[in-house]
Amino acid sequence: MKPAKAGRDERLVDEIVETLKSLPKTRLRIVRDVVGALAEPTEPGTEAAKMKRRGRKSLLKTPFCGMWAGRTDIGNGRAYARTLRQSLETRGDRT
Repeated sequence: MKPAKAGRDERLVDEIVETLKSLPKTRLRIVRDVVGALAEPTEPGTEAAKMKRRGRKSLLKTPFCGMWAGRTDIGNGRAYARTLRQSLETRGDRT
């Protein structure tokens, strides 16, 4: 079974090479950079991953958290959200 997979892989590589041959030389640098980035091993605990996570805001620190707090027409937020989801799932059709 492995030779069949190897054949598919070879065809895929051949396809990629043929496509690359048709690219303008000015675009090959971009392709090289992308392939290089894809080839770099990634580990979940790397410094780059931590830096990326640090840039994200916590959902709790966004204006969305607690936006219904002052509403008097919504008693139970969970029940209200469930009703909204059900309404969207049925597209508002109640038969």
